Amino acid sequence: MECPAKERDGAAVLLDYCTRKLDPRSAAVVERHVAQCAACQDCIQAQQAVWTALDGWEAVPVSPDFDRKLYRRIEREERPARWGERLWPLRGLSLRPALSLALASVVLLAAILIRPAPPRPVHAPQQAQVESLDADRLERALDDVEMLRQLDAGSSAGSQSM
Repeated sequence: MECPAKERDGAAVLLDYCTRKLDPRSAAVVERHVAQCAACQDCIQAQQAVWTALDGWEAVPVSPDFDRKLYRRIEREERPARWGERLWPLRGLSLRPALSLALASVVLLAAILIRPAPPRPVHAPQQAQVESLDADRLERALDDVEMLRQLDAGSSAGSQSM
């Protein structure tokens, strides 16, 4: 048999031996090995010390008001937290930077809303200029039409004399 202390599943075999869960044939093989192997002997002695300590351990008696304390604690954890308790993580934070930013934003918004609109350009001089340009063009056009009439009247008089 190979040493259970050096094998991967060997610790389970030694634990089963200590708790007497091994079949008699396997237990006899482990006993022969343990008689020759110091590492396995140490492991079994350590395990037996643990079992002996657990056998000698006595649980602390439960206090008479244990149930009442337990139910009170459960009730505290189940009830919804008040708004002050919900803000507990934020208590260490300072609100000064946030308030400063909010105030600066309000002042900027007020400045934008209160600022007067820029004056609109007066279009009256441009309209007068357009009207004067249109009048000059109209006058030239009328002069051209008058000249064409004169030419037309002169050419029709010359064609009749011939």
